[in-house]
Amino acid sequence: MAIKYIPFFYALIFGVILVAVVPKAEIRRLSIYGIIFGAIFDVVFVSIANITGSFRYINYEPFGLIGIHFLAPISWAIFFIIYFYFLPNKRPYIYLYIISGVFYSMMFCQMITKLGVLKLSHGIIDSIIPFVLWFPLATWGYLKLESR
Repeated sequence: MAIKYIPFFYALIFGVILVAVVPKAEIRRLSIYGIIFGAIFDVVFVSIANITGSFRYINYEPFGLIGIHFLAPISWAIFFIIYFYFLPNKRPYIYLYIISGVFYSMMFCQMITKLGVLKLSHGIIDSIIPFVLWFPLATWGYLKLESR
């Protein structure tokens, strides 16, 4: 299988998981949060990474523009819909959930790096820093918006 098709598979897998586990009404309700905290944050982080040279997508051929893979923001939006759907209510569990999300994302980042979809300039540091910032900020933003 060509490397350029790997993002299609993980977007498809996330989509199947989303439809299988999250009720349709919740998908509609959480979609705006997935777009904001998943897709838009991904574009912002990848744009910053492209400017600073810390990491970049490779082998995406016609499926990207200006260093951003078209399917990555879609996958992150789907991922964050699932993430927010399962977000626990109690504070200690929220912290553990955030740590779990960061850890999972770091592992995923390392996997797609080894598959040749992503290139990290500074090794594992480039797969830690964005997620350590992203997940607490996204969770805090979601909780603040939901409590209004």
